[in-house]
Amino acid sequence: MLVPFDNTPAQRRLLADIYTESFPPEERRPTDHFFRLADTPGAPFRILVICDDAGHYAGFISYWQFDTFAYIEHFAVNPAARGGGIGACALREFKAMSGLPVVLEVERPGSNDMADRRIAFYRRNGFHTIDSYDYIQPPYAPGLPEVPLLLMCDRPDRIDPAHVDATLRGEVYAYMKFFC
Repeated sequence: MLVPFDNTPAQRRLLADIYTESFPPEERRPTDHFFRLADTPGAPFRILVICDDAGHYAGFISYWQFDTFAYIEHFAVNPAARGGGIGACALREFKAMSGLPVVLEVERPGSNDMADRRIAFYRRNGFHTIDSYDYIQPPYAPGLPEVPLLLMCDRPDRIDPAHVDATLRGEVYAYMKFFC
């Protein structure tokens, strides 16, 4: 079940732990920026908390809602909750809630131990790699490198990868300047 992030200290602690454990520094915002962005009026950025059947926090989806697509910036499930289908359920719920094509970034195949598993997970859940587009994630903070990634989409026939890239650069990564 997905619930809106309510920015309580308990949620912040849990999400910060999952966030920093799940993503290397070059693939995430500084944690304080992540939470400040969630509180920025007018930003199309949102965080949904994934809860298990007992109502315990099990992970999160951070995303940007644009006019023509939704972009999942980060999606992570607590390692203790993985393997039981909660991630697939959360992704299905998010796709149904969005009503738009859903885009996300993944590491390129073979780039690390988890890359191929993540790509396979997203494929099992209806996503397709956009292999024809050479995508590079801009740095999240000064001193961090660009990261060669792949875009994936659940409805790739309904998006223009160049438009997605321009939107992400102009909106998602432009917010880095706001906090620096």
